[in-house]
This record gives sequence, C-alpha cells and structure tokens, in this order.
Amino acid sequence: MAVLLFFVCGPLLLLSAIESVAGHGFAYEVSIGGQDSPGWYPFDDPYQDPVPQRVIRKIKDDGPGEYSDMNCGIGGDTGTSVVADVAPGPQVIFKWQGSKKWQCWPADHQGPVSTYMASCDGDCTSFLASNAKWFKVDARGYDPNTKKWATDQLEANNCTWTSTIPAHLETGQYLMRHEIVALHSIDKFHSAYNPPQFYPSCMQVVSPFSKDQS
Repeated sequence: MAVLLFFVCGPLLLLSAIESVAGHGFAYEVSIGGQDSPGWYPFDDPYQDPVPQRVIRKIKDDGPGEYSDMNCGIGGDTGTSVVADVAPGPQVIFKWQGSKKWQCWPADHQGPVSTYMASCDGDCTSFLASNAKWFKVDARGYDPNTKKWATDQLEANNCTWTSTIPAHLETGQYLMRHEIVALHSIDKFHSAYNPPQFYPSCMQVVSPFSKDQS
C-alpha cells in the first residue's frame, strides 16, 4: 500500500511544484499617451518570420531574471530597433499578462512595483542596459493602511500600472525600466540562496523636447 501511495502521490506533488514555479508574468503591451504598442511576446515573437521588432526589449520568457539580468531581464541587455516618441508629462500604462490566462499576476508573488529611466547617452538601439544609470520615476511597496502590496494594486487596476514621464526630461533617448519584485521566495535564514525574484521589462523612448524648452 505504501508503494502504491508513493506512485499515486508522486506525480501529484510534482504537478503541484510545477504549477507553483510556472506562475509568472510579463508586460505584454504599453500605452504611451493613449497610443497602444505591443511588447515582446516571448512565446510567439521569436518564432515569427521575420521576427518582429517591439518597443519593449526581448525577454527569454515570463520567469524572473538573475542578479546579472536585473536591468532588463534575460535577453534584454541589447536593444531593439524601435524607439517610441514621448513628450514629458504624459502617462505610460504598462499592461501585464500572467502565465495563467485567468490571472495577470499570481496572488502569492506579492511585492513592490517600480519604474525607472536611464539616458542611453545617444542611440538606445545600440545601448547596453548593463551600462544604465537609473533614476526613479515611481515606486510603491506595502501600504500599512490598506495592508496591500503594490502588486495587489496592479491586479486591482485590471493588470496595469501607470507611470508619468518626468515633466522636465531633457531631450534624448531613454530606457524606461518597469519591474515587479516578488518577495515570496525570500528565505530570511538563507537569503543568498533564495533572493527576491525580479521581473523587469525595458522599453526604448525618445523625448523630442522638454517643457522647459517649449
């Protein structure tokens, strides 16, 4: 009976483990000043002919990046040929999609949500994200009043996060890095082995002018 129980429970335990690992997500679309642009879709775009160029840089899949890939995710260090026009001040809406069709972000992957920008020092299409010097656009973590994490807010807002381009942005091309940091994986006793999970997406934008110059 014990042997039979092992063979029955074993696959179920394995399936449960796979389910828990597979629950991730990525920014699949971005809206800039009301104009929607598709992001990189890692499960379809690599197999198209020709491979499409997106405003959001490539990522390997919907899983987390390692510390070496914290800037723009696995595969996002190098640029894409698309650079979106932005004017200082408008809103940018990031739209998220989860591994599971019925949820945009797994409920147990709670944590902060933030957006950063960095000058490409010229052309973003050839700029390496590993050379970026980021400045913060917005960030939100845990709200003690509502007892909710920023990821809960993202899910409540129809799987979207809204950031605003800084009003006094200088002319030039920029990387805009939007990310979720999932804290469920942290082991307080062995943090080096179980660090937070980073889910960044980077898009390339060009600011033609600042409000100070208009």
